[in-house]
Amino acid sequence: MPSRKVLLAMAVALVAVAAWAGAPLKGVDVKLGKNPGGKPAARTTNAEGKADFGVLPAGSYYVVIGGATSEPDAQIEVHGAAEGTVKKRWSFAQKKAFGVDATARDAGADKIDFTSDGKHPVEIAATAVVRSKSNISNN
Repeated sequence: MPSRKVLLAMAVALVAVAAWAGAPLKGVDVKLGKNPGGKPAARTTNAEGKADFGVLPAGSYYVVIGGATSEPDAQIEVHGAAEGTVKKRWSFAQKKAFGVDATARDAGADKIDFTSDGKHPVEIAATAVVRSKSNISNN
């Protein structure tokens, strides 16, 4: 009954992929600086996929993500922003944030902007995102 083995293998693969989505990404480089043009502070995400920057003075800030990772895409969350949690999908392959203002992206500003209220600690979290794969070929 080879067809049952194939179905079982597919089910196991689907469960493995579903468990991978949302997994914390350790070792991601995070730079956070004050707008405009402030010198960034650097951190690396821990085993929980988080980088803590503590309480920042009130003002406008940016985050840039980098570092070697085998993950093509990540969900980046800025916790502690005055506007609430800021979420962006980040492409390591393309080295840019999706959802960043088009003018800023065209100018090469692949960053995530947020505002600190000066009261809450700022933490950046990175988790894996499953990229959908197309079965369409360009042949």
